[in-house]
Amino acid sequence: MNASRPKGELHLRVAGHTTDWKLLLVDEPPTEDEVASWMQEKMVVRIRVTEQGSNEPHTLLVNFSLVVAARVLRAARGNRGVKF
Repeated sequence: MNASRPKGELHLRVAGHTTDWKLLLVDEPPTEDEVASWMQEKMVVRIRVTEQGSNEPHTLLVNFSLVVAARVLRAARGNRGVKF
């Protein structure tokens, strides 16, 4: 199994923007409670992500004080790879 294959998605709505950021998560997705805590505490969190079509994961620092909405999705295994 490719280590950079996404294990989930994190969709973030940032204050002042009309579209969501879609982050493909390399590590296990955070729980909704973790994300809510990060938002309440206005934390900056390191998140390991991969770009669509890239094999190289990297770390992204996310300032959750600017996040106004978030959605966590886990990857579901199918016959043709990872599906969300």
